[in-house]
Amino acid sequence: MALGVPLAFAVPSVIDATDAIWAQITAAALILLGAAAVVLAYWIWSTHPRLRKVPATAAAVCYFLSVVVMILGNVHPSGPGAGPAAGPSVAPSSSVTTTEQPKSPVPTAPAGPRCWSGSQQPVDCREKHRFEELLGATNCDQATVVRFLGGSPAIDVVTARAATAPGGVCAVQTADDQMGSAHNVLQQGTAAGWRRCFDRRTQTAVSCSQLHSREYVATGSTRRPTPDECVAAAATYLNQLPANLVDDLVVGVKDVPSGNPDPARCTIDARGNQLLDDSVRSLGVRPVPIHTT
Repeated sequence: MALGVPLAFAVPSVIDATDAIWAQITAAALILLGAAAVVLAYWIWSTHPRLRKVPATAAAVCYFLSVVVMILGNVHPSGPGAGPAAGPSVAPSSSVTTTEQPKSPVPTAPAGPRCWSGSQQPVDCREKHRFEELLGATNCDQATVVRFLGGSPAIDVVTARAATAPGGVCAVQTADDQMGSAHNVLQQGTAAGWRRCFDRRTQTAVSCSQLHSREYVATGSTRRPTPDECVAAAATYLNQLPANLVDDLVVGVKDVPSGNPDPARCTIDARGNQLLDDSVRSLGVRPVPIHTT
């Protein structure tokens, strides 16, 4: 049992102070010396009781010194490659210099379009307005307007037109007050309110959401088309062969000279005295929207 105590000190010394060679050797020597003193103390105890304090004191001193050496060896390791524990070194506070890193720019949402009233006063686009900025427009023409509305300049004729807003900004100008952006409105249902039609009763242009007798179709060209070209354009516009709708509709060529900037080149008319109450754009297999009284 007496030898178990020094061994208990020797084990952590070998494990914890692996880099402190001198500390291990010195502590081991002191532990062995202490163990010898314990054995001697036991022998003297049994034969010379009066001298028993000498080896006991020597053993205690050896144990104490071995513990001190072991601790100092762990705190101040020696030997090749010895050094402070791994980790970032920190300079004294007086010598630390810091450089403020530039802050990353805070992403900002792209600015929305600007809008103006009929009198060209700036207003929020959620309020009634007649002009809306065409963001990113490179050409301020009717084709740009149709694309902004979500349509195809090669086929769609709309009531809105290209205009110049205050400050020389390219804008889409609507025939009536609008609320909200006009972007991609032609992709919402038939978008009849944005398409251009004609009422033979009043001989006036109207939107296709009103009662009308004629709807206009573009060809993507300012050249006067042939009847066959208008039939082909109408088939694309209707998503249906006009020949399948001859009981209700008839395709014609608009009487406009070549070079005229008006994109309307062909017409789709209600046959006879019938009227239409919706656009025939992308009609497909739906019934022709003949107005009934």
